[in-house]
Amino acid sequence: MNRSRPIETLLAALASFAVALPLLTLFDANTWIRPSVVVIATLAVVGVALRSVAVGAWAVILGQVLAGFLVVSWLHGQGHLYYGILPEPDTVRSLGILLYEAQQSVLTFSVPVPTDRGVVVAITILVGVTALFVDAVGVTLRAPALAGLGLLTAYLVSATNSGDGLSWRYFVLPVACWLALLAMQGIGSVRRWGTAVPRSGDGEGPDPVLGVAGTARLLGVSALALAVVLPMVVPHLPTTFLADGLGRADGSRGGGAVSLNSTVDLRRSLENQSQAPVITYTTTTSTPDPLRVGILTDYRGGEWETRFQANRFLTGNTERRVADPDVPATDVTIEVQENRLRAPQIALPSPLRSADLGETTLRRSFVGGYETDTTLEEYSATYTQLAPEDADFNRDGDRPPGWQEGVYSDDEEANERLSELVDTVVPDDATPLETARLLQAHFRSSQYTYSLQLPTPTDPVSGRVMMSDPLSNFLVSRTGYCVQFATAFIMAARLKGIPARMAIGFLPGTFSTGSYTVRAADAHAWPELWFPELGWTRFEPTPGGQAGAAPAYSLIPTEVGPSATASASASTNIPAPSLSERPDSDLGAEATGELPSTGPLGWLSDNALTLVTALVVGLALLLLPVGAWVRRRRLRLDARDDAERVEADWASLISRLGDIGIAPPPGSTPRQAGTRLTQDAILSGEPKEAMGRIVATVERARYAPPRAEIPDVSHDTRTVWHAALSARQRSDQARAFLFPADGVRQWNDVRDAVVRWPRDAWRRLRRD
Repeated sequence: MNRSRPIETLLAALASFAVALPLLTLFDANTWIRPSVVVIATLAVVGVALRSVAVGAWAVILGQVLAGFLVVSWLHGQGHLYYGILPEPDTVRSLGILLYEAQQSVLTFSVPVPTDRGVVVAITILVGVTALFVDAVGVTLRAPALAGLGLLTAYLVSATNSGDGLSWRYFVLPVACWLALLAMQGIGSVRRWGTAVPRSGDGEGPDPVLGVAGTARLLGVSALALAVVLPMVVPHLPTTFLADGLGRADGSRGGGAVSLNSTVDLRRSLENQSQAPVITYTTTTSTPDPLRVGILTDYRGGEWETRFQANRFLTGNTERRVADPDVPATDVTIEVQENRLRAPQIALPSPLRSADLGETTLRRSFVGGYETDTTLEEYSATYTQLAPEDADFNRDGDRPPGWQEGVYSDDEEANERLSELVDTVVPDDATPLETARLLQAHFRSSQYTYSLQLPTPTDPVSGRVMMSDPLSNFLVSRTGYCVQFATAFIMAARLKGIPARMAIGFLPGTFSTGSYTVRAADAHAWPELWFPELGWTRFEPTPGGQAGAAPAYSLIPTEVGPSATASASASTNIPAPSLSERPDSDLGAEATGELPSTGPLGWLSDNALTLVTALVVGLALLLLPVGAWVRRRRLRLDARDDAERVEADWASLISRLGDIGIAPPPGSTPRQAGTRLTQDAILSGEPKEAMGRIVATVERARYAPPRAEIPDVSHDTRTVWHAALSARQRSDQARAFLFPADGVRQWNDVRDAVVRWPRDAWRRLRRD
């Protein structure tokens, strides 16, 4: 029996990969496929190699666990490895951070979930765990039926989170691989049973196992066909998702409701690229404003939230009109026909004048946010669209409620880099409106890039992350999404003494057939600044292609005063911070705008991980062939005379023929062995004559007087071996090359020598 079980290992690996394919329906990119394949291949190769050297089952599993962890660290822990090779505690911490980010993405976003780095790491690890379980239980421990439970669990993760039923194609492939694995081991087990059906001595006659195998195939195919056909006639049950967000889809249990995080982490994206509709509404204006869902006031440690004391609810369910009656204003009404935003959240425009929610009560918090007790399918609201002039922004007046408590002025996260930017962009004598306009123009300029993929500044030598502050990362890389732009704008405004806060909600949506449709992908964050005569006023620092046009009042007029013009010009021509001036903010090529390397070296750099993995797999496959070659060569070199050299060649030939299933009877003489090998290998002509010469030489070497001259048989052994090998199937030839018995013996000898060395050294030390 071949202990390495390569065919069974291949079937287990294919089943593990096939059962992960339904994840393609849950995530918006397939960037997880390549690292998952690398991990599955590594576990399979290590399992085959360890089983071939006859180590214990649990030693094989432990070796696979260590190999899997090492590969995952190489794939996803770059910059956190000891000398760039070995994992260390920092590697585990970095992987833990990425797994937490993946958890938050799954809890937040509906299908398809954005495939950020944390999600890729999580999927890679989950696929690796599945592959490890299937290989360990189904191949190493030889319990393929139990391995099916691991495959079923992995399949249900995708099936129970899909809004619609999965295609039968996702089911057939993993089940087919699992049934093939089950059949291989089942038939092997049946052949070892005793049987009352006699067979002729020459092996001819009916094989009783074939009847059992035929019945098993019929049952397997019938069950598979029934599993595919039955769901076509049974209604698809509602989705039972394992995580809020991942299963949010039409028809899912829970009504397909959507919600936004009540906190926003600057390291993660607020954006959800799902095209699932959230709100459908009509309005009386052709230029609707964003729909606000929440207000965040406190920024600490890279995360936005609303302070507890600022989130208490007040009496009265609408905002007091702050704007002066002389400010031009228009009342606008929206009618929501379909709403999937989960309570207590509700999307409303601002500043709100009135709301009709039927019997439902609308609660207003201290900072102006709104909540409801139940999810409303329909409601209406009226809000005010202001058209202020410049003079309306520059009037003195009261600060917003909570100003004295520091709710809108806390600058704990302000840093030297942000202060330097503000001093460069905004003149000392700028008014609050000029300050807001200049900052908005700066962040919306071509110096900044909108991207959901956030670059992380790293040291090019050690690969370690240089900065942990996400706001500093944004100011240096100048790459981010709406949350980064809004945060930088708010903190800059607070440095200039302007009350500022973050609003989260949705962009107005897409207009079609008389109504607007807001989708999950329209989730957005924007800053609101306080002006005494206007109240909280929206600005838009996120580039226009991603957030639409900025409000007219927030734009720098074509003709302004000399100082403002000069400042505006300066703000759009500020050079990026010099990396030489800030040694702690070194960036990779992606963040600094450098072009990626090209040519052969660039290709090698881009595919270094794939090449290293291929090299490691190739070396692993060559371990046994190289060991066999070393053993045969060592036996010949260690021979003291011609007779021992002939014995070494004869033993090597017997071993190599055994690799292709040809072996002499136990205890047979050289002549008996030669006759049997000639028949089984179907030798004729020169190979048959070569076998005769080998047998005669072996007999002479054993019975000739000492120091007798014995001819070399190495050429004849090669002739016999090549003739016998050429008559076998390609699968037998490949197995004989990759898993030679001499290679196993050689590595067993190495293992035994390593184990004996400390003991022998200790004995010599005691003897001396």
